[in-house]
Amino acid sequence: MTNIESFDNNAVEANGIFIEVTNPSPRFYPTLVFPIPKNLLGSHTSIQVTLRIINNTSTSFRVNPSQTFIPEVWTSDNQTRQRLRDIDCLAASTHPNRPFDREATSGLAGLRPNLAPAIEHNETRNFDWWEIKPELPRIIFLTALLYWDNNLLVLKVPTIPDNSRSSIDHNNCWYFEVIPEETYQLRFVLNTDCNTTPVSESDTKAARTAQETGSGLLASPFVNLRLVMPLSTDSSAIEVDGIQFKTEMPESVLIIPPNLPGARTAVKLGIRATNNTSTAFRFQQLDSLDLTLIGDDGKEIKWRSDLMRTWVGKGPNYYLAPPRDSALFVLDGRLSWHWNQLLLAIPNQAGGFYYFYDLKPGTYHLGLRYLIGAQRATNIKEQVLEKVWTGWIAMPFVDLHLVN
Repeated sequence: MTNIESFDNNAVEANGIFIEVTNPSPRFYPTLVFPIPKNLLGSHTSIQVTLRIINNTSTSFRVNPSQTFIPEVWTSDNQTRQRLRDIDCLAASTHPNRPFDREATSGLAGLRPNLAPAIEHNETRNFDWWEIKPELPRIIFLTALLYWDNNLLVLKVPTIPDNSRSSIDHNNCWYFEVIPEETYQLRFVLNTDCNTTPVSESDTKAARTAQETGSGLLASPFVNLRLVMPLSTDSSAIEVDGIQFKTEMPESVLIIPPNLPGARTAVKLGIRATNNTSTAFRFQQLDSLDLTLIGDDGKEIKWRSDLMRTWVGKGPNYYLAPPRDSALFVLDGRLSWHWNQLLLAIPNQAGGFYYFYDLKPGTYHLGLRYLIGAQRATNIKEQVLEKVWTGWIAMPFVDLHLVN
C-alpha cells in the first residue's frame, strides 16, 4: 500500500490516521487576517477551514458525520478561551471547553477527561456512517462566524461539517468570546473511536467490513486567526504591519443591463494596497485573489470559474508600492446575461473569471481576499529587487446594489 503524504508539516498522526488543514494551509499562510465586522444585526465575517482526514492504515474505519469536531480556541500566550454559556443554543453550557494538554498532545494523548462528555453528547444520536478507506482521504468543510452579540465579539464555531448540515443547528455550534486586535489559534479535535451502532445503515455486512481502528482522539493542526478592526476613517480598509488594503468600488449601485446580446454594465473594482512603511514592496498579480459574494439573505452565492491558466492579460505581473505610496490591483468586471441568467464576472487573476450566476435585483455583499504564500514569494524574489509582500488577508465586505 502506498501511503498518502500530508501537505501539512504540522499534521499530527496517530496510528496511521491524521487530520490536516488544507485550505488555507498553515504551511503557506502561517497567519490569516480577518476584519472584525460592523456591530450591526446580520453583519458577520465568515472563516472557512478545510480539513482532510487521511487513513494510511490497511483497513477502513468509520466516522459519524454528525459526530462532534470539538473546537479549541487558544490565545497567543497559550491560554484557552472558555466556551461561552448559552447565547442562542441549547445545552451549550453543560460542558466547558477543556482542551488538549499542548505539552502532551500526540494525536491521541493529552485529552482531559472533561472533554469526553461533550463528545459523547453527539455520539448518542442516530446517524449514517462515513467510511474512511485507505488511500481515500475525506474532505471536511467547517465555517465559523465572527459577529457581535450585545457588544460582545463572538466566534461561533460549528462542531459538524458544513455538508452535514441542511440548515444552521445552534446545538451543533460552540461560542467563544474573543477580543479585537488579538491573534488566536483554532483547531478541531475528532473522536474516531466511536462504538455507537449505525441505526440507518441497511448493509450490516458492509458495516462489519469497515472496521474501526480504535485510533481514538485526533487533533488538527492549529490555524492562526488575527482579528483586525477596519480603519476608523474608512470601514472598507484594513491595515496590518504598515500595509493598508482597501476594496475600491467607485460605483456601488449598478444598473442591470437589458437582456440582449452584447449588453453589459461595467463594474469598476480593485484592491488598493497603501504602503505606510519605509520599505518598497512588490505584490504579485497572478493567482492572488479569492472572493465571496453573499446575498441579502445571508447566503453565500457559489461561483464558477474558468480553468486556471497562464496569465494572458495586458496588466503587469507585479505591482510596486514604494514607501508612502500605493498600488491599485485592477479587477474590473461586468454584469451581463447568459441563458436568461444575470451574471457577474470578476477577473480571477489567473487568466479567467469568477462567475456568479442567476443574480436578482437587490443588495449583495462582496468580500475580497489577497493571498501570497512564502514559497511563491521566494520564487518572485528571483525576478524582482524589492521585498515581496506575503500573507493572507481578508478585506471588509462592501455592498453591491443591483437595480433595474
